[in-house]
Amino acid sequence: MSGFKKITEYKNTLIQRILCKENILKAIYYQDKSFLEKENVEFDKIIYSNVFPFDFIPTNESELKEIRTYVTLSVTDYRPAGKGDTYRAGSVIVRIFTHKDLFQTDYGHTRVDYLASEVDELLSDERGVGIGKLEFVGMKEYVVNNEYQGVYLQYRPVDFS
Repeated sequence: MSGFKKITEYKNTLIQRILCKENILKAIYYQDKSFLEKENVEFDKIIYSNVFPFDFIPTNESELKEIRTYVTLSVTDYRPAGKGDTYRAGSVIVRIFTHKDLFQTDYGHTRVDYLASEVDELLSDERGVGIGKLEFVGMKEYVVNNEYQGVYLQYRPVDFS
């Protein structure tokens, strides 16, 4: 299998992990401040509408009319490690952002902070994603535009498997 196919598989595995966590789905899908009290959400309601396996930014008029929460995931800066199709270096980037009207929750933290904590719990120091253990590298503010803001989480694979 080519190295690029492996990277795509890694990314898909990470997206699947995010989509399997019910509280993450609720925080993304529901606009209520008490989103955890809502019914479970099927992942197919949010994939490619709220969750994207690439760096999505709402730009067209219909996207900007709806207020939503988004999670995007991308892999970047992968370089070959020697000969063949093996890649070692690189980063996993998770962008979590929401409309300014959806930040507040009933849980003592913002929606973005809640999601960042849940995603980090899933990814930090975890194995089984095909690229070894993921190590948290950092978090930065992520300003999309005047309406949408959030955070940018960066991880790097270590202890390749």
